[in-house]
Amino acid sequence: MPVQLIGPWQNALEGAAAALCATVAMAAVSALALVLLDAGSVGSLWSLAMVLTAMSVGGSLSASSDVSADTGSMGGLASLFGGGGGMGPSMSGAADVMPLGVTLVGAVIFWIAFSWRLRQGRQRRFTGGELAVRAAGAVTAALVTLMIVAGLAQGSATVPASAMSRMGGTGAGQSAGGFGGGSDRLRELFGGGGGLGDLLGSGGGGGDLGGLMGGGGAGAEPMLTYHVSVGTAGLGAVLWVAVVLGAGCLISRRVRLPLGGALDGLRTAWGPSFSAVVRTTLVLAAVPMVALAIIGAVVGGRAGSAAGSALLLAPNALAVFLTLGVGSSWTAEVHPVQSDGGSNPLASLMGGLGGTGGMGGGRQPDRTEHLRSLSAGGWPLWLAALAVTGLILLACAHRAARATHPGHKLPLLPYRGPLAGHLGMAARFGVVTAIALGVAAWLVGASGRFGVSVFGSEMGGMQAELSGSVLRTVVFGLLVGGLAGFVGSLPTAALRGGRAAR
Repeated sequence: MPVQLIGPWQNALEGAAAALCATVAMAAVSALALVLLDAGSVGSLWSLAMVLTAMSVGGSLSASSDVSADTGSMGGLASLFGGGGGMGPSMSGAADVMPLGVTLVGAVIFWIAFSWRLRQGRQRRFTGGELAVRAAGAVTAALVTLMIVAGLAQGSATVPASAMSRMGGTGAGQSAGGFGGGSDRLRELFGGGGGLGDLLGSGGGGGDLGGLMGGGGAGAEPMLTYHVSVGTAGLGAVLWVAVVLGAGCLISRRVRLPLGGALDGLRTAWGPSFSAVVRTTLVLAAVPMVALAIIGAVVGGRAGSAAGSALLLAPNALAVFLTLGVGSSWTAEVHPVQSDGGSNPLASLMGGLGGTGGMGGGRQPDRTEHLRSLSAGGWPLWLAALAVTGLILLACAHRAARATHPGHKLPLLPYRGPLAGHLGMAARFGVVTAIALGVAAWLVGASGRFGVSVFGSEMGGMQAELSGSVLRTVVFGLLVGGLAGFVGSLPTAALRGGRAAR
């Protein structure tokens, strides 16, 4: 049958259109999540949606506030040093977190749009040049578009007094739900006494940030000006397109790709394992996102807030859970930033935020929570994660073994005994599991920082971080994935042997 050939410009434009469709989809999901979270009450939904879209490919957020300009109705240091010129108190912050819910939606839309023409050309294979032109168009469009998005991701947002009050007054005894006592400890870590809330809280104490910044001024709410780094967003956009194209080429079943002899063999041998892991992970992340989004949109209220959080961070939570199940270590930490009294006479005079006496209410200790020590319904969280992760990996391994041709199950080592096929599946599935979980652990790591400065010198602040061991995830993922690949291939071999005997 005759096949309609398309020119290089059309290939490039179709690749660029795929990147544009993905960007629009990410912005739409970000806006929906913000609506469910009622973010319009603190800032512009448009600019906040641009922030989340840029951060979904690796952009880093920075925020600052110079409150010396609004000293007319405020007391405390804001009115005392409100003469301008950087003499008044100011706040600054930064956040580095990737909302993987937005990232994955964009990746799926991008690959569907990018590979549409490839799925239609069943009578022939696209040439390597055509595929390269399409990829170049996608990379260029993603780079330009997401850098523009990062440039638009700027504006100002208010920090509600109610939110600051909750951070300062919510203790462990007021939290509920989640993982029982473990949830209480995490809530206390990030919001309870001695944590970030004591620095930010405006509960009326003379030593909190409300007293420092406003002296109890009526109705005063801090205003933060934020922006996203254009450079990190552009670099992340290029890497994002490259990863999606590489993953799509490996897991696609209906696309005829011009990979060549050696690459075709690599795709045939490794593709089923990679496809099983990636597709299963996407399904596990998509189900709670879609279900909670529908429920939250209908019910509203707290359910809507939970749905908005799930749209953004459900894949992040899934990645932490799965990596915890293979033995990785995850730690949530809050560190107070102590002032340097020697370089700041005012900080030395007042004891500094978190210093002794007065303002900080005593030196604030570092607070650390190991997620392995949390409990879910009385059971250790890591044990539940191990059971669920083991079942998921076994199902993925069995699916990969069924889809892999027996000729491509030979082990990487020169062994051709009776267990050769099982060892080959164990090696390939273990490597794929280690890479997938290692990348997930690297992407999920998050950090944030908040500080208060006077006279241009930081008097105090707080730094929060969620971190996991990528190296440990890779090592244990290799071992657990290899074991799952070996066990998962056993039923497949038995079924094939029974069919051959019949």
